Amino acid sequence: MLKFGIKSAVLGSAVYYTVDKGVWKDSATTQVLYEELEKGMSPYVGELKQKIPVELPPLPSNDRISYLFKYYWNCGVKTTFEFLVELPTHTSNAATVVYNKISSALDSTEPTSSQKP
Repeated sequence: MLKFGIKSAVLGSAVYYTVDKGVWKDSATTQVLYEELEKGMSPYVGELKQKIPVELPPLPSNDRISYLFKYYWNCGVKTTFEFLVELPTHTSNAATVVYNKISSALDSTEPTSSQKP
C-alpha cells in the first residue's frame, strides 16, 4: 500500500508540475518551455558528451515532431477504420469456422449405422 501511495504521489506531482509550467496550454507556451528546457540542459548534455564517447543525436525540431505525430496518428486512424470495415467479414469467417468445428465434433460423436444395436 505504501508503494502505491509513493507512486501516486510521484505521478500526481509530475502532472501538477507540467500543468503549472504550462505544458498543456497553447503551443506557443509549450514551445517556449521546450526552448528553456533545451537551454537549461545543454551544459549537462555537453558534460555528459565528454564522459560518454558515444555521440548523441540532436533533438528533433518541433516541425519534425509535429509531422511524425500527425503521420502516426493518421496511420492509427486508418488502421482502425480498415479493421472496422473488415469486421463483418472477419466475424462471418469466424462464425463459419466455429460452425464447421462444432458440426464435425457432433458428427464424430453420433453413432454410425454399423455401431447401432
